[in-house]
Amino acid sequence: MAEDDAGTTVAGRLRTASISLMNFNPQLGMWAATGAAIAQAPNLAELREPIAGGENIEFDEHGHSARTVTTDDKGLPVLFPAISKTATRILVNETDLEGQPGCATLVRRQTLLEQSQTEEKHGCAETILHGLNAAWKFLCTPTGFVMAIYGLNIVAWGAMLFFLLLDAAPAMDHPDKNSNDSSRKKWLEIDSQILNALFCVTGFGLAPWRFRDLYWLIQARLKKNRHAMGRLYRQNKSWFRPPAWYEQDNEQVEDGFTKRVTFTGDVAPPTRLWKLGFVIWMMVANTLLQAILAAFMWAYNRIDRPSWATGTFIALGCGVSMLAGVMMWWEGRKVKKIEGPVIKVVEATSTDEGTGGEST
Repeated sequence: MAEDDAGTTVAGRLRTASISLMNFNPQLGMWAATGAAIAQAPNLAELREPIAGGENIEFDEHGHSARTVTTDDKGLPVLFPAISKTATRILVNETDLEGQPGCATLVRRQTLLEQSQTEEKHGCAETILHGLNAAWKFLCTPTGFVMAIYGLNIVAWGAMLFFLLLDAAPAMDHPDKNSNDSSRKKWLEIDSQILNALFCVTGFGLAPWRFRDLYWLIQARLKKNRHAMGRLYRQNKSWFRPPAWYEQDNEQVEDGFTKRVTFTGDVAPPTRLWKLGFVIWMMVANTLLQAILAAFMWAYNRIDRPSWATGTFIALGCGVSMLAGVMMWWEGRKVKKIEGPVIKVVEATSTDEGTGGEST
């Protein structure tokens, strides 16, 4: 009986772990992560901002730039912590009481962007320091660190392969250029296998999430499944905005769009669904092409392998992944241009007047 309970417990834990793993939303490729990160990267104007930019630029776990704001008594993000820790700054335009208590005119709340545009901009030297600081913060995020290590390996081994193909080191052509026993031919094989292994990390390692997204895409396109669309939105929220039919049953809808709180106060319009489908299918195609490349690399030795196979499938695999990254970058920059950087909300603590603070 105890053994059955132990077996059930282990099975339950494994099932819970597998569900948690599939609910995790990693970046689904090197080019995808790069495109999204570049689209969300702080620009020169943001680096010069003393409040909403500069040294207050942060990054989330995916390496996307963000800003922390505090909330009011209604739970709405209204204040940058860097504005004032005494909470004495006026966050809305003044009202005209007209001498009659309780008859104040309702005035539009300032957007986070308007709050941040009231201070003098930083100079050139401070802006450069802020840019370096932002780059360091990016590298300290999980995605930023992995992107740096993975990207440096791809660049280094890719450059070596390029120069070997150009025969940039004639001394390696011994006994002759076309000999299979030459150092150049041996290093061509070593380099190709290392690059293939690096591509397998993303092509196969991220395959479960890529095919998961494909399943959700089919559910969303054919059945208009709101749960599937919600999962796709959370996976791709750095560049994708869901269609109106996903928002229509939401109580916080105005003019077809959800009342999302954004940095600028504006909300980006829905993204065309074919663009989401394009990105997902390119990610799936990358996995399938990587499987073909791996089959050639592992089934043949360097002498018998067809000479066209390696270059063809490396180029195709990189190409489809790059197209997905370009699409995410293009759409992500449009979203950021309208909504501004991502905001991270923390709750303001109730403290004595003049000693305000915030808590995460």
